[in-house]
Amino acid sequence: MLTDSKKIILGVLFTVILIALINFAWWLYYLRTEKLMDNQLSRRLVSVAKTGAIALKSSPLEKLTANDLSAYAQIVATLEKIRRADSLAEVFIVDQNYRILVTTSLETDSIYFLAALNGRYIDSIFYSINDLAIATPSYKTGSVFLKSAFAPLLDSTGLVIAVLGVEANVDYFDALTALKKNLYYSIFISLVGGIIIGFIFLLFQKKITSTEQKLFLNQTHSFLGRMVAVVSHEIKNPLMIIRASAERLLKKNKSEESQFIVEEIDRLNQIVTGYLHFASTKGKFVEHDQQKSINMAEFIQNIKKHFQSNYPHHQINWLEAEIDSHLTINTYPRSLRQVILNLLINGADACLADERPITVGINVKNNKDRIKITIIDHGSGLNKKEIKKIFSPFYTTKTTGSGLGLYLSKKIIEDMGGILDINSIKGKQTELIIDLPITE
Repeated sequence: MLTDSKKIILGVLFTVILIALINFAWWLYYLRTEKLMDNQLSRRLVSVAKTGAIALKSSPLEKLTANDLSAYAQIVATLEKIRRADSLAEVFIVDQNYRILVTTSLETDSIYFLAALNGRYIDSIFYSINDLAIATPSYKTGSVFLKSAFAPLLDSTGLVIAVLGVEANVDYFDALTALKKNLYYSIFISLVGGIIIGFIFLLFQKKITSTEQKLFLNQTHSFLGRMVAVVSHEIKNPLMIIRASAERLLKKNKSEESQFIVEEIDRLNQIVTGYLHFASTKGKFVEHDQQKSINMAEFIQNIKKHFQSNYPHHQINWLEAEIDSHLTINTYPRSLRQVILNLLINGADACLADERPITVGINVKNNKDRIKITIIDHGSGLNKKEIKKIFSPFYTTKTTGSGLGLYLSKKIIEDMGGILDINSIKGKQTELIIDLPITE
């Protein structure tokens, strides 16, 4: 069964993967669009270069090297028609040494200034045996993106005497830049959306966990009711027999031990009855306890005496704690006694399990309208994971035990209007704090 933390981790991982896949798909779309537009422009420029080369076949190309002005003017006119027809940036002719023979540009250089960038494409045309046009990748010059294509110009014998170059502005870069900016916005929106979805998931997970816990507690109550119904029937009859025997002994010799047995049997009988009522009707334990005013110093002293009798073969090291001898509160004594004894026994068992002397203590502090009773033990302590589960029904850190003691203790304190909390240091000590309101 997955824990809450694992469910949260899986939910977060799923959200991250979903966002990553969506953004990956968008970037693939962007790269594919960029490649598609680049290929389209390449095909267009290659087609223009080839068409221009065919148009120049009838032009007197050989006369360019002889500085024939009429030939130059005729070729310039042809190149200008090509440039205007396809909205090109520049159309030019270069020789094998990258010298510009003819160009449509008003600012003419004697040497092709992009020879270092595009010279290998021009060379490939001069030295290739195939009559092919070539398109270059897009490149940036200044603040403008350009793309060029080159086609061979042949003489009457079929030899390449020059290269026709066509150059176009890559106008789709503005569209790609806008698309990229939109992708950045989309990434930001998807991250925000992922956070919102994650938050909603956590809320739903919390709700589901709460529902699961309620279902589990309902099942626990059902199982507890069945268990208590059987156990209480088996316990009550022997208890009544023991109580009757103790009463006869009390009448004969008036011994303190007999009185003590009668009192404890009554307490056990009330506890069993309270468990049975709680499990079957989901009522409160304290409904079977009578609220009384008690002196806390005497109350704690009696609990210590009873606790000591549970460990006749062990020395109990009590941690020093002064209790105001005049501190009196109105509470449910039987229920509170049951909880404190249970917590002390848990502390003693923790000490013995760790092969340590039984070292426990009870500290009582009065804070205006509330009282804090702290039960301390120097046992093995609990780690953070154990602390989170310690009040869950049927959870126990002991090798033996039902796992109901702390769960029921917490329920009893809550029924009394208080809070039961825990502080523990692994390997050192544990503190269980009972915080109760002082009622008049």
